[in-house]
Amino acid sequence: MNDDSALLARTPALRNLDEAILDAMLADTEVRHLDPGEILFRSGQDFLDLVFILRRGVLDLRHVNGATHRPEPGYFVGLSSFLADTPYASTAVAVEASEVLCLGGARLRALEREYPPLSDALNRLIVARLRKHRLATIQVSGPLVAPVSAAMSAPIATCPAATPLRDALRKMLDANLGSLAVVGEDGRLLGLLTYHSACAHWLAEFSDPATDTAGDACRPAGTESPSTPLWQVHERLQRDAVKHLIVTEDRRPVGLMAQTDIVRLLVSRQGSIAAAVESAPDVAALRSRYESIVEIAREALESNRLARTAVGVVSAAHLAIQRRCVELTLAEMAAQGHGEAPASYALLIMGSGGRHEMLLDPDQDNGIIIDKSATTDFGKVGAWFERFCACLNANLATSGYRLCPGDIMARHPRYRKSLRAWKAQVSKVMRAPNDKAARWSNIVFDFDTLYGDARLTSALRDHVHREIAENPRLLGLMVEDDAQGRAPLNFFNRLVTTGARDGVKTVDVKRNGLRIIADAARILGLREGVASANTAERIAGLVRRGVLSTDFAATIMAAYDTLLEILLRHQIEQRSHGTTPDKEVAPDELSPPEREALRISMRAVKRFQDRLRDEIQTSETF
Repeated sequence: MNDDSALLARTPALRNLDEAILDAMLADTEVRHLDPGEILFRSGQDFLDLVFILRRGVLDLRHVNGATHRPEPGYFVGLSSFLADTPYASTAVAVEASEVLCLGGARLRALEREYPPLSDALNRLIVARLRKHRLATIQVSGPLVAPVSAAMSAPIATCPAATPLRDALRKMLDANLGSLAVVGEDGRLLGLLTYHSACAHWLAEFSDPATDTAGDACRPAGTESPSTPLWQVHERLQRDAVKHLIVTEDRRPVGLMAQTDIVRLLVSRQGSIAAAVESAPDVAALRSRYESIVEIAREALESNRLARTAVGVVSAAHLAIQRRCVELTLAEMAAQGHGEAPASYALLIMGSGGRHEMLLDPDQDNGIIIDKSATTDFGKVGAWFERFCACLNANLATSGYRLCPGDIMARHPRYRKSLRAWKAQVSKVMRAPNDKAARWSNIVFDFDTLYGDARLTSALRDHVHREIAENPRLLGLMVEDDAQGRAPLNFFNRLVTTGARDGVKTVDVKRNGLRIIADAARILGLREGVASANTAERIAGLVRRGVLSTDFAATIMAAYDTLLEILLRHQIEQRSHGTTPDKEVAPDELSPPEREALRISMRAVKRFQDRLRDEIQTSETF
């Protein structure tokens, strides 16, 4: 390894990259000499499409707020501007005679495509920047302000390090425990023993089941103090992708903090929401529950570190209202003398509802599967469901949910039919795809059970995945349909507005950001047989299948959370002022950290859309 390669290898962002990747980066660099006092670039100057690596000497990065940063040799100078393609945020000045290596931005982007580990390294930097901006803007209230001690599981089960491994595992089995904190003779924490760590140890070359101890098989464990706010713990669990942290005092374990503990705490706050909805006596009362969702959204966003969690709470409220609307409609049918449903059925919710990603103003996207296998009186069954669906769509509209402009609703015969007819339509779409079928699929294939027999929904979902596996041509057209929405970036990857509201330039955050992420996750998820319709769960499934790297997925989800938060705050503000919520956000009305986060997130969206096109080559699909 030459001196320059060794220099890059010491840089935190590139520390784990192979020497061949570092050499490839250096092959196209040029050396630039700087005299004392010479300026490399100025704050506010347009990005030069160059990344600089400090080779030797001393540089000062002087920020407009007066702060000065003096990087070590090997530091990437101007990398932030490369990642977001924004003007430089500081002025770089040589303090003494110095040298920098100049690497072209176009070449670095080409190297990203050629070397996935390099792309992953840069993705980690994007995630770090988005988290930094979120920490700078978010204000936490509610249950996550409480200390860890208020929610941790205590006391924590422990065992001495010298405990035979078989005995420790037997203790876990007998007590139905998933882990044990392993402690030394002084009672201080050494690590965490889990079934996974025990299996990993026994598979190791030098393990001996007869003599192995708990100390041999435990793994290092993250720790927190009892006074740490829950929001910080939640952030760390998400950032480090771990399920548990051990709570310690003077390095002695006193409790266990798990993701499930935080979820339980947050879910417990939703009980009052469900109770209020379930007690609604009529559709008019449901409308008042619908109007209160803005306050549910406000509290959820302030109480959760991740916007997707807050959106999950908002979606749960919408789904509870719609299910209650179904129950009231069924009661109305009975009161009018139409009796109960003459056949089993599954009422489907589609689109953002099917993904459990509804914001403040969702319209109706629904359908119904009717099980006609147990009846011969098809006329009676059809008439009952036609009346029921027309009544339901009207009642949902009265409750606050706008009729779908494209009439994707159960009242339309196209979305009200038997399981057999649904399967036939899916097969037809798959085997003879066209542009219209692709648009239809990008909406309908995000479906879930709103009410009724979920087995019918599962049967239809299984059929969709079988047909996709046998007839993947539709996926290429779905990619092309997705491409009609593009991240709002120009040729130089700078943020551009896509519309205007009252003379103020805006960006459609849903169409040009969130929808692209959801589309890509859907298309890849369908190809890989991921059952869930939720975007985050689809991306997690793609990581498990090796389609996306952990770092790339983290980048996409960080961008997704940022865009969700920006849009949800925008809609809360609109509803608070009596304005109908929309998806058009004005960048100039955002704070500087929010505006920067929006730019970085849209860059990540573009990376995902490009990745989708690489994964599903439309030219090879036909």
